[in-house]
Amino acid sequence: MKKVTPSIAAALPEAAKAFAVHGFERTRIEHIVSATGIPKPTLYYHFSSKEEILSWLMEALLQELATDVGVVADSDAPARERLSGILATYLRLFAERPELCTVLLSDLGRISQIPVIADSVRAAFHEPVCKVLESGLNDGSIRCIDGPVTSSAIFGMVTMVGLHYVVAGDPIAIPEVIDQLDELLELGLAPRR
Repeated sequence: MKKVTPSIAAALPEAAKAFAVHGFERTRIEHIVSATGIPKPTLYYHFSSKEEILSWLMEALLQELATDVGVVADSDAPARERLSGILATYLRLFAERPELCTVLLSDLGRISQIPVIADSVRAAFHEPVCKVLESGLNDGSIRCIDGPVTSSAIFGMVTMVGLHYVVAGDPIAIPEVIDQLDELLELGLAPRR
């Protein structure tokens, strides 16, 4: 895969619509050309396969998540507020890019760079959440828990909630959903009295 120019990077997320409409197996390069407006020779110059395009889409999405989550995690807000902000940031990806999230998660096994993606998920989500959980432990707003296990559970929780809305085709009322998830976390992470 060759370095992607900003104009191609801006158009590539539209490829998710082609994958969503046709399914990964039946999506042809012509469908991607039509969805993105990127000429076929240009696509082939940058990518050797549909799998590489899908992999690039996943990496770009995770980089965006890492940037957005990092801003929230590094803020001066209280730990519980930062945790809530991270949940909203991740859920917003599902609301803003439903086709891309559906395709990426349903076809994750097709991406040849699973270990690289796992490392990216850890850096984009798990490490910042662990940092916030530790901060909450220190300020007394979160009880002592295993950070990696809890961050994985939180990631799974938000992923499944986001997919539920995307698959059902319903809009995600992020503030209301976050209130419900916060209440669930509060029950489980609240310090014991």
